[in-house]
This record gives sequence, structure tokens and C-alpha cells, in this order.
Amino acid sequence: MAFSLKKYNTFGLDAFARQFMEIESEDIFSELIGNEGYKQSRKFIIGGGSNVFFENGHFDGIILHPVMKGIEIIDTEDNDVIIRCAAGENWKDFVDMTVARGWYGLENLSDIPGNVGAAPVQNVGAYGIEAKDCISKVYAINIENGEKKCFKKPECEFGYRTSIFKNAAMQNLLIYSVEFILKKNSTLHLDYGNIRSYLSEKNILNPTISDVAQAVKDIRASKLPQVGIVGSAGSFFKNAVVPKAKYGQLKDEYPEMPGFEGENGYVKIPTGWLIEKAGLKGYRDGDAGVWSKQALILVNHGTATGTDIKRVMQKVISEVEDKFGIKIEPEVVIV
Repeated sequence: MAFSLKKYNTFGLDAFARQFMEIESEDIFSELIGNEGYKQSRKFIIGGGSNVFFENGHFDGIILHPVMKGIEIIDTEDNDVIIRCAAGENWKDFVDMTVARGWYGLENLSDIPGNVGAAPVQNVGAYGIEAKDCISKVYAINIENGEKKCFKKPECEFGYRTSIFKNAAMQNLLIYSVEFILKKNSTLHLDYGNIRSYLSEKNILNPTISDVAQAVKDIRASKLPQVGIVGSAGSFFKNAVVPKAKYGQLKDEYPEMPGFEGENGYVKIPTGWLIEKAGLKGYRDGDAGVWSKQALILVNHGTATGTDIKRVMQKVISEVEDKFGIKIEPEVVIV
């Protein structure tokens, strides 16, 4: 009998898997790898389901769902705070805990849905900060042979919304714990998005970590669909990254086009802006569509299927490319 994944993906898609297993400890794999049915099955790892899109409504294999819990404060000497957090912990709750203790590093990543174990896979980011900025180690286990490995930060090969764990050849790795290095004293990052203007409007002249976290939460709430109310996977597309020369050409044609200098002579353009200028903000095809408050997000207004969402995705990609000559890419994991 197929297992419904509807409550395990924030899109709220009525997808099914042949089998579903909650993983309470990485040690369970010592038993699983000896099981012939397990060995012969396709496998897919899903955490909070906030960054996954089941395009055909069925996964003919086993879904592995890490639920291990625990937060260990390893060291608080000098200015560094070293914390190890289990993969099944809720990301928003974990960030709130660090902010409440006055530890710098994750405040700009407040209210991102999902679990801690997914943060390194996608190298989640928001408001000028990425998970990699604070991650020092990632602990993972090979779901095929049970081998454990600690990946130090350079081994994780973090990039923009990617890592070694997102590489197709490495998707047999289940992350069971992540180690972070935060700071007791550091600099707040205020210059991305509307954080500084939000603080100014509130007449907050000397913001604290909590002020920044609240700013991020309020800004997100004002433009993102509420999880559990409107189905989505958050930002569906990566922001566009183009050579500086290409950006200069587009800027001549669209003087209001925003851009943020990146590495190696590239510029990051907010894809939400591109989609909106292509006339697709609020676009709807049945119950699938583009969110009316933030064009970077595709939504399920109720009964959309994976096929419906995929059709909207393809339309958005095509029309942005036709208008700007930029082929945008999905950020979500498509299954």
C-alpha cells in the first residue's frame, strides 16, 4: 500500500511513496543494509519537505525521513560558540534558540522552514547570509553501506544553493548531525533586502541580534505564503547569476534592474524581479501559479498536481529567457 507524502512536502502535493521510514538514529543502517528488500529499492531522503517537488506524484521506492533530535553545546570559550545539532531538529526553532542566547551568525536565516539536516544540502541562504558561513562540520552516513564520515567545511564544496550533498553522485548520504560555529560578538548584516529600511521605520538605531531576526521574520511574513495555508516550497528558483558584462547590457535596457556583485566577476540578479518584469507575478493556471506577493515562489492554491506546478515552472523559465536571455534554474529538488 502506497504511503501518502502530502503532509511531508510543504507544497501539499498529493504524492505517494511505496515505503516510508522514520530514521531515529544513524545506527539503524547497520540493520537495514542487510535487508534484501532495502538493498534493491530506490531511496530518497526527505527532511522537512520544504525544498522538494514531486513532479509525477509517485516515488517507487523508500523515503527515509530523519527525525533524530538533540542539540549539544560543545565549546563556548573565547568568542566562538560551537554547537552540534541533530538533523531532525526544526531549523526555525534552532535559529530562535541561538538568537535568544545572543549568538551571532544565523539571525538572517530566521523563519526558513525545514530541518537542520537539510541546511547544508542546499546551503540555505537569505538576506546576504548562507548556512556555510557558520557550518564547520557535517556528519553523514552512507545509506547503502552504513559508513559514517565527518565532512569538514572545505570538503562540503559549498556553492550558491548547492553542496557536495546535492551532487547526484552523493545523494546516498544522509546527514545526521551538523556542527556550527557562532560568535558571541560580531557584526550584524543589514544591507541585503529591506532590513535596514525596516529598522529605520521602527526607529531602531542600534539593532540587536533579536531586532535583526524579528526584521527578517516580519519581512518574510509580509511577502511569503504561510506554510500550511498556501502550498509552496519557498523560493522555487535560484537567483540569476550572470557575467558583469551581461548585467551591464541589461542595465542599459532596464536601468531599474537590481544587482549584487558576486565572485569572479559575476553579478546576482533577483530572479523574482525578472519574473515580475516578465509579467508573471500572480500568474495562475488552475490551482498552480506564481505567488502574488513574491514572484520567486510557485504555489499550490489547493488541488494542484506535480504536473500542474511543472507546467507553470516551464512557462516561467521560458518567458524569462525570452525577455532577458537568462535561463533561470530551479532551487528546489525535483523528484
